Amino acid sequence: MMDSFAVCNSGEGLYVKNASKFNQCLLFLALLSLSLPTFATDNDTWLSSIENFRYTADVSVRPQVELKQNDYSHIESLGIDTHKVFTSKSGGDIGTLIIQGYFTKLNDIKMHPPFYSGPEDVKFICRICNFNLVVMDRGKLNLRLGHAEIPFGLEYNQDTNGTLRQYSNPRDLGNKLDWGLAANGKFSGGGYELSLSRGVGIDWRNDGQSYIVAGRIERNNGYSSVIGLSGFYGHLRSSTASTEFIKRSRIGLDAHIQWRNLSFLAEVSVGEDNDSDRVTALLETDIHSKNEKWLSYIQLKNTSTKPVGASWDTIRQSSLGVRFTPDNSWTLSGQWTHDLAVMDSMSKKSMLELQARFRF
Repeated sequence: MMDSFAVCNSGEGLYVKNASKFNQCLLFLALLSLSLPTFATDNDTWLSSIENFRYTADVSVRPQVELKQNDYSHIESLGIDTHKVFTSKSGGDIGTLIIQGYFTKLNDIKMHPPFYSGPEDVKFICRICNFNLVVMDRGKLNLRLGHAEIPFGLEYNQDTNGTLRQYSNPRDLGNKLDWGLAANGKFSGGGYELSLSRGVGIDWRNDGQSYIVAGRIERNNGYSSVIGLSGFYGHLRSSTASTEFIKRSRIGLDAHIQWRNLSFLAEVSVGEDNDSDRVTALLETDIHSKNEKWLSYIQLKNTSTKPVGASWDTIRQSSLGVRFTPDNSWTLSGQWTHDLAVMDSMSKKSMLELQARFRF
């Protein structure tokens, strides 16, 4: 998962060091809660005079502990989220520009996503940076150019960027975001998106041999139920020395049902990485309070692979999480992810993650 990292260290000395780091992080969170509101304004700057323009500063701190090894690490990020709708003189929409730029600092994150250079890396990431051009009115056809989420599975309708709660795309597809072009739109009772992207992920790199073709179509009944069918094919540069490229194909089915204050979500995908078969599945049940300030959820995640000439091997995890949103600025989250089954070459891990996020 993009937002779950496992680290391994042990020892009595490390326990003292981790406790000290954890206390420092708690102190930082306390200072954050007292100081940041003083910088929040009522948009009385010159930016508020720009028509159809919104902006939000975003600060988050994420301490995490691998419980089996008692190993502590943390991540901080600072960014800005901007949203601008361009309109014509007649009042119709021309398109929407979204730019989300974030500086992220890793602290002792040994098992990190490949777009980071090391466990202590500082990196600027353009999460969602694209322009969605209106081609036909009433949302029937738009063209999106830039950095966007790959249209596949539950992720398409769930905003998980910068959150603890994640779905299958990072661990199943390898790419959650990519640079490219997409056609998207809505029709009565549903919507669609078809994308062609560069296959490079987070960073803009000159790689003429990688690419991704992906698409998703859905039927929905308002917000109460959604069912989606997705497809993915990618020619991607491998991160291992055994092969230069991976030919990755997936067909996926996802569903989301809302009943009162309960939600049931599920997704499954089948496909191949070169000649290895792969099946990925996720089930989630969540419950939210009537005022939607509290959300609790449980996830079961399964990834099974079968290399050529070998038997099936499985990774199975459970995640239990909670999110509290006391107002429009603060989001406080916690998640415990535990390995239920791992591949023969791996050891089981249990990760506790906390996050404080302030947007103003």
